[in-house]
Amino acid sequence: MKKLRLSATITAFLGFFSAISLILLFFVFADIIHNGMAHRYEWYMAGICLLILAAFTLSVFIMLGYLLRTSDRLINLTTDTGINK
Repeated sequence: MKKLRLSATITAFLGFFSAISLILLFFVFADIIHNGMAHRYEWYMAGICLLILAAFTLSVFIMLGYLLRTSDRLINLTTDTGINK
């Protein structure tokens, strides 16, 4: 249960940062399109934003794995003890 709680907290923080990175990614690509010539730092910023989005996606799948294991244990616990009867 501690792993699920920690994973949910990390996913929440990464979700907040991924929302910010989507906004920044929009501004970076808009600047690249309008200027025609991209600077090296704009591409670095785009790469960092994509890494944050990839980390968020990975943390969501890890959290779902913990959630499915926890819910499976809870279902087995309630059926073995007869709580649902």
